[in-house]
Amino acid sequence: MTCIVALEHAGAAWIGSDSFMGSADVRDQTDRPKFFARAGMAIGFAGSFRGAQLIEHRVQFRPIKAGEDVQRYLVVEVARKIRSSFSREGAAIRTIGEADSHDAEMLVCLQGQVWTIQDDYSVIRSAHGFAAIGAGQLFALGALAASSPKAAPRARLMAALRAAAKLSPQVSGPFHVAEVT
Repeated sequence: MTCIVALEHAGAAWIGSDSFMGSADVRDQTDRPKFFARAGMAIGFAGSFRGAQLIEHRVQFRPIKAGEDVQRYLVVEVARKIRSSFSREGAAIRTIGEADSHDAEMLVCLQGQVWTIQDDYSVIRSAHGFAAIGAGQLFALGALAASSPKAAPRARLMAALRAAAKLSPQVSGPFHVAEVT
């Protein structure tokens, strides 16, 4: 029910979001971006607003240490604490087989890199230098793949969000884009 996009450009990360809020029956807009800053990261969220609110206001992450491996930090510190908080605080957790998962995905921008935390808490980074999540994911990824990596990052993200909004009934503006430093 959303589209969150992020890309890596010239040593920095950029993130963008739509403002759609609703379902197949109801359409509304959030009054703020679907991403926020925490512990030196930008975190974008597609799925349960409850989960996003817990991460933004309740979960405490220690800052990444100088020289610390980013993936290890995200797996051991961030994803683990999110999982624990969701379980403890009553976010939408389900057990499939032996693995816990939740009804959301996150994009994390940290140290100029873009990472996805999937619904099973796995942490991955695309070799393409960009990622998207939410209902508009496939449309946004296509737009990012077709755009020139030399183009301005804000323009690339806006084009991806506009493509997703044009083709998905669950994506709409206004759009928000920010550089993550």
